[in-house]
Amino acid sequence: MRAAVLREAGHLGVEEIDVPVPGPGEVRVRLRATGVCHTDRTVVEGKMPVPLPMVLGHEGAGVVDAVGGGVTDLAVGDHVVLTITSGCGVCRQCQLGAFALCEVAAPHMLDGRLPNGQRRLTRGAERINHFAMQSSFAEYAVVERRSAVKVPDDVPLDVACLTACGVSTGFGAAVIRAGVGVGETVLVIGAGGVGLAAVLGAVTVGAGRVIVADRSAVACQLAADLGATDIIVGDGDGDGDGDRDGGGDRGGGEDLAARVRALTGGGVDVAIDAVGTAGTAAAAFTALRRGGRAVVIGVADPRAKVSIPLYHLIDQRVLTGSTNGSIRPHVDIPRILDLYRAGRLPLDRLVTRRYPLEGVGQAMAELGVEPGRAVITF
Repeated sequence: MRAAVLREAGHLGVEEIDVPVPGPGEVRVRLRATGVCHTDRTVVEGKMPVPLPMVLGHEGAGVVDAVGGGVTDLAVGDHVVLTITSGCGVCRQCQLGAFALCEVAAPHMLDGRLPNGQRRLTRGAERINHFAMQSSFAEYAVVERRSAVKVPDDVPLDVACLTACGVSTGFGAAVIRAGVGVGETVLVIGAGGVGLAAVLGAVTVGAGRVIVADRSAVACQLAADLGATDIIVGDGDGDGDGDRDGGGDRGGGEDLAARVRALTGGGVDVAIDAVGTAGTAAAAFTALRRGGRAVVIGVADPRAKVSIPLYHLIDQRVLTGSTNGSIRPHVDIPRILDLYRAGRLPLDRLVTRRYPLEGVGQAMAELGVEPGRAVITF
């Protein structure tokens, strides 16, 4: 099968590897579409330590092609989304509902293995590592059954794949982690795919005002088309590559927070940072009203540190983060797609570019340059 294999930093190439065989408790999926995410590019650039060689991709959707022993609730022909939140269901974190923090699965996100510790990718005698427990830049993927979420057959798979990570991350950050309420004012920093999903989440649950900040006027216009009520085209000098740059890392963040507080007469109820630099995270927190909630979901630089005034905590402002929108995948992904099917969540409008697998390099190069989401189709 064809797969995009990273053998050294900066060199992602499509090559032929073996079709994987599912083991007990696993399924094989014939991929039909997979989203292209900034996290993939971060790995290619060598900014995230992973074992090589590795097949990248972590927003896959496709059709079950084979099932391993013990799998009784999925069958060949079922349509599935490959979630990055593969909870075991029984550890303390899963029992508390924090599936993304699963004590069994989460440690394998970057170690090249499936949640059960196995590797199924090979090229002859060579072992190849998995990424995010799925490796969806390939014609086939083998995943643990818990990583495959069954979805309705009438949802286009090039739309459904976005819920594997990006849409779930943004939508869930607004709806689940921040708990945006009817009539609340929301700030979203960064109008890339994840930020736009946060906009859609806030709009869907009835936010009264949704402010979007981004360097790109085109991206801001797309956000407005999706329901944002106010846009701020920022000119900060940040260098974040988490989702998009929405206000800067060295100075621009304070300016953005001041503009938002002036625009709202005191601050927002919820701020979502879909960029993830020290400056944008601080700006999100500073833009809050007293008692507001800031959620950081972008990770432009995992090593960055955020400095905030202590007295803002006394004001009961909250600064937190979220992994994959804090979703319960087998509950929330179908719910998100039901909203799409009902015409209430226009996820298809997020997809602005489609590429063949051989175009994955171009797709990554255009991340943050073109608005919306890129999808690889097979």
